[in-house]
Amino acid sequence: MQRFALLLWVTAMLWPCAAEAQGDGCQGALNALNRVKEQITPTLSANTAGGKKRLEVMQSALENGTHLCKDNPELWFYRMAVSQRLGLDKDYRYAKDKVDESGYDNHFDPFSVPPAATPRPDLANLASTGPSKKWALVVGIDKFQDKRAPQLKYAAKDSRDFVNFLEDAHGGRFDPSHVQHLENEGATLKGIKEGLGRLRVQAKPEDLIVLYLSSHGSSRYMDPNGVSYIITHDTDLEDAATLYATSLQMIDLVQEVNREFKAHQVVLILDTCYSGDALANPNGTAVSSGSRGSLRIGSDEPPPDAPASSSFSGAFENLKVGYGRAVITASRANEESWESSTLQNGYFTHYLLEVLRESHGEDRLDHVFSQVGTKVSAQVKKEQNANQNPSFEFSEHADSIVLGIPEAN
Repeated sequence: MQRFALLLWVTAMLWPCAAEAQGDGCQGALNALNRVKEQITPTLSANTAGGKKRLEVMQSALENGTHLCKDNPELWFYRMAVSQRLGLDKDYRYAKDKVDESGYDNHFDPFSVPPAATPRPDLANLASTGPSKKWALVVGIDKFQDKRAPQLKYAAKDSRDFVNFLEDAHGGRFDPSHVQHLENEGATLKGIKEGLGRLRVQAKPEDLIVLYLSSHGSSRYMDPNGVSYIITHDTDLEDAATLYATSLQMIDLVQEVNREFKAHQVVLILDTCYSGDALANPNGTAVSSGSRGSLRIGSDEPPPDAPASSSFSGAFENLKVGYGRAVITASRANEESWESSTLQNGYFTHYLLEVLRESHGEDRLDHVFSQVGTKVSAQVKKEQNANQNPSFEFSEHADSIVLGIPEAN
């Protein structure tokens, strides 16, 4: 009975995406692919009954997707990988031929243990000795090309204030030439991906990377096909298909952090909301006064049992297998993130910077977070009569990262 229940649950998570593909062709197939990418972990195996059922549902969704979207090599690649994991040699070879014909050059096995999961021998001491170099990508967006996205007030200013802290000789102690700042028109999907690409090339294993993004967030529970995004300056909110094509998908960002960044210390900071219902539709309705509201595409309500997870999406689960990866978010998955006209910042970024400056950037992340969480929760409750509780995920050795520590050389 438990196995049957598990199969029903996994089918419900994946199959609606495949069913959507029957009506919308490639779009639904790609949404199904995104869900598969979020749920694949190195420990998922066909050797257990539960793991086998999950893989079988993934394989079915991917097979359906490749029938409806025959020319997408990534669909074929994941079908190949899942079929191989299940031991379906005939389907594996068939999908592999399609991948080879397309010339698709994927650089990692999605079931392999990511490089971040292999700790440096001295990782525990890195917080005290300091990284070799420190790098940052800071993004702030409060103006959007698509007028259906309500303009925010202070996201761009949040990003400028965060850059000022990073470059402060008595704060973050980052070399200004190592800090990329993208604001509004510069923070397109292409611009953000190019920024991530530079970090992928520049940062070495002994380095520290900080990623900060302030914008609208769209949770998997608000999207009709269960995909989570960060909204960029040029995101097109026409429908789920354009959202998929023009937004920064959380699973892609997580894979970049876990598999592409060589740095053994990476901190991801998100000042967005997740699944608060301040934006009930995509036709320009304003956010709640003072709220950095999340976007929902389509008219469907989120499921009533959507979990109040501390993570932005299931994609973050993959960060837990690594070392030195920290994710700090402005609110829980069922809460809005608020702005303050008095502070002229988002509450989260204001108190994050306040706590960091009080210690001149020299306190550990776990100590910083505990203070920020208390301050934000109390002030938002007092001034907005709302709940906002910052959340975090620290993999091993990430809680002791110190942002303002000087470079080792």
